[in-house]
Amino acid sequence: MKVVLGTPLNAVPRPWLYFHVPAVMVNALEVKRDPRSALGFEGELWIDSGGYQILKKGLTVDVDKIAEIYRRVDAQLYFSLDVPPSPSDPLEVAEKKFEKSYKNWERLRRALGDIVVPVLHVYREEGLFLKYLRKYSDAPALAIGGAVPYVLITRGVPRGSRELALRLISIARREFKGPIHVLGMGSPSVTPILHAMGIQSTDSATWRLKAAYGKVILPGGGERHVTSRAVSFGKAKPKDGELEELYRFLMETGFPALDGFYERIRTSFEYRALVNAWVVVKSWSQTPRAPAFRKLYLQVAAARR
Repeated sequence: MKVVLGTPLNAVPRPWLYFHVPAVMVNALEVKRDPRSALGFEGELWIDSGGYQILKKGLTVDVDKIAEIYRRVDAQLYFSLDVPPSPSDPLEVAEKKFEKSYKNWERLRRALGDIVVPVLHVYREEGLFLKYLRKYSDAPALAIGGAVPYVLITRGVPRGSRELALRLISIARREFKGPIHVLGMGSPSVTPILHAMGIQSTDSATWRLKAAYGKVILPGGGERHVTSRAVSFGKAKPKDGELEELYRFLMETGFPALDGFYERIRTSFEYRALVNAWVVVKSWSQTPRAPAFRKLYLQVAAARR
C-alpha cells in the first residue's frame, strides 16, 4: 500500500533526502514556485487543492485559479477542488456541497483532462454518498475525503461513525473499478484496515506535527510523548518495552539512522519527524495496536478471505 507524505513546501526535515518515500503531497495554495525545486524532491508529486484549508480558514478560491496552478506544476496527480461537508450539516446543506464538488471536478476535468481526481466525501446519509459515487463511475481514479472526523476523532459525530465511514469506503471499493485514495487516513492504526479493504493509497501530514509535540508514532498506531517538556494533551509516556519495540521495527525494516536512537528521539524534533515518517510509510502491514482498530481490522480481513 502507498502512504503519501503531506508536507509544507518550506518544511524540515525532508525524509525523501534520507530514504525512499513513495510520494509527496503539497497544497496548491502554497505553490508560488516550483514545488520540486523547493522540496529537493524528484519523485512522485501529488497536489491537493486545499479544499479543507479553504473551508477551515473561510477562504474563497475560484476553481479557475486552481486550474491555473495545476497547469504550471508538473505533478503525477491533482485532486479536484472539493467542498467538504461537516458531519453536522443538514442533508440539504451537505447535498449542495456534494454538488459543488462534482461541478468543480467537471470544470477541472474539461480544463486539464483525466489527471484530475474527484473527491467524494464521507457523510452520515449513505444514500447521498452512493448517489455521487455513481456520478464518478467513469473517473479513472477516486479520492474519498472527510473520513477523519468519523474514524480518528469521533467527537461530534453520531455513535457508530467509525463503522459507518469504513462501510462507505468498503462500498466504494467494491463498486468503483479504478484506484481509490483515502485522504488524510495515513495513521498506522487505520492503514492496515484500508490495505485489507483493497484501498491503493492514503496520506498523512501528522508525522511532523506529532514530532513537534514531542511524540513518536508507534508501529500499529498510537503515539508516545518522549521529551521532558510539559504538554497539555497527549501526555502518554512510553510503556515498558514500547521504545524497544519501535527500535526493533526500525531495525528490521531498514531505517537508515539508528545511531543514538534513544537520545535523539528525546532531544531532536527533526530526528523524531524522520522516525515518524518512516513508521507512517512502513507500518501499513502491522496489526493495529488499539483494541477498537484491531477488531475492525480482523473483521475486514476475515470478510475478504
